[in-house]
Amino acid sequence: MLTNTTASPRLPGHRVHQEPREKSVVPYIALRVGESPVAKQLDLELRGGPGTWGLAYADEVPDDRDSHDVLWQRYHETRDCAGRVTGAPVAGRVHPGRLRETVSRLTCPVCNHPADKTDDGYLFLVPRAKSRIEAPLTTWPPVCREHATVHARDRPDLRDGYTAIRSADPTLHGVRGRQYRRAGTAFEVARRDARMPYGHAQQRWIVAYRLVRRLTHPTVAIEAADAAR
Repeated sequence: MLTNTTASPRLPGHRVHQEPREKSVVPYIALRVGESPVAKQLDLELRGGPGTWGLAYADEVPDDRDSHDVLWQRYHETRDCAGRVTGAPVAGRVHPGRLRETVSRLTCPVCNHPADKTDDGYLFLVPRAKSRIEAPLTTWPPVCREHATVHARDRPDLRDGYTAIRSADPTLHGVRGRQYRRAGTAFEVARRDARMPYGHAQQRWIVAYRLVRRLTHPTVAIEAADAAR
């Protein structure tokens, strides 16, 4: 992930918890003015053996892939010298890299502190319709108790009501991303929003922008009829 800042770079892997302001809470995952995708050349690379071609960046580095060997979209970040996210928030948009970070680390998307966890598991908010699914999929992280309402109001998919559930084992399931295919010597988009479980043969043609977890062993914590209230 690239960072736009005039300060000295942070140590690799260092993350700074974002303390929200009391009067106006700007979520940690909110996209900020000046943050945008990094335009990089996609290239073909032999992956694993003859006949197993896949996508790669021409200047690829290890951080471009996750532990399942999936290629991820690059996105600029704006941070200050202390590592805090800066800039005015862009309404209704999230930063794919920070969203992935919170889903991966199971931290609250608003404050980036550890999400609420009890013996029943982590606290997630899901659309009311999904609360009846045995093990729903989500691209959103769990939340802390303090910011559950703030997070609910920021999510369009929760505006018609939601259920707070706990998952004892929110396992990594796969990714969502843009799927490509070969078109002569170039590439073309096959699917703009492909859902791909880890281990799928086609994952080598994905540039991911969202991480997916399966909320196994869910238990209902509370239901809310309208997130806007």
